[in-house]
Amino acid sequence: MSSQPSPAYRGALLGLAGSLVGTLAMGQYWTKIAPLVQPPQAGADKQKPQPDQSVISPLGQQHQNGESPTAALGRFAYELIAHKTPSRDARASLSEAVHWGMGAGSGALYGALTAQRGANPLSGSLFGAALWIAVDETLVPFLGLQDGPASSDVRGHLNRLGAHLSYGAALGLSIWALGKVLPD
Repeated sequence: MSSQPSPAYRGALLGLAGSLVGTLAMGQYWTKIAPLVQPPQAGADKQKPQPDQSVISPLGQQHQNGESPTAALGRFAYELIAHKTPSRDARASLSEAVHWGMGAGSGALYGALTAQRGANPLSGSLFGAALWIAVDETLVPFLGLQDGPASSDVRGHLNRLGAHLSYGAALGLSIWALGKVLPD
């Protein structure tokens, strides 16, 4: 009987490790590249689309104006557990926790899915694009954690796609590299 983990289990572990690099790459995209694609506009938080354009969720708007989806989800979970509103500092920490948690879970999933074929930057980028479409553009607005697609211009959508492509490429590259240097 072999004591080696299954390929999917090993892939998921490599995906968890690779997700750290992927999530860091996504953060660097938002810091370095996103402002070039869509420069920040003064007063952008004050410009809110009409409700018929922005909210597509059957649950209604679950996020607060100017609140990111990760911050909304973190705040929602905190309020559900603590029965009070988190402080501004706690909101920032909760948003980061949700962001890193989503990155880790997605990385583990990608690692498990690619365990047999092997991960690489191209398949990682495709996985990132799939996350963008399925989660960022569909599920998150459907749950009311962000406004619908009509509330953002093309540059906003391109930035979110670019961030997910960065995540996926770095994830795929990390898993590929770890798979080469770590024994089976």
